[in-house]
Amino acid sequence: MAEFNLHVRLDATVTEDVIPILEPYAEDNEEVEIAETEAIEPVPDPDVITPSEFLEIDCVEKFAEIYVDLKGHEAVAELSLWGPTADRFALPVAHYALQQIADPKLYEFHALDGQTTLVIAESQTELNQLRQEVPATAQN
Repeated sequence: MAEFNLHVRLDATVTEDVIPILEPYAEDNEEVEIAETEAIEPVPDPDVITPSEFLEIDCVEKFAEIYVDLKGHEAVAELSLWGPTADRFALPVAHYALQQIADPKLYEFHALDGQTTLVIAESQTELNQLRQEVPATAQN
């Protein structure tokens, strides 16, 4: 099990191979590993590819760094921040909506920039509670 999972869905008009995108993060890094699963549901959009490969990451700082980097990548259509081997679950939340969280002691917070914070839950149940408390428009 990894602390975090990061799944990348690709823009098929740019590339169909996720390995060249993921490899630089895993090379020479004990905190990041490429894993594979068939448990990731594809999206119904024919221009979006859902690879079976994903990153397992064991450090919140490294997870945040890779998330920010991949979010701006031209080949990335979508990012998913949890998965089958994750011990912890992250949700990007706009700063203005952090006050909507009823019990902030349940979560860890990691600022990404001046507008977004990763709110990290220890369980799927806590993540689901968080997703209900924070307005969908504030979930980046």
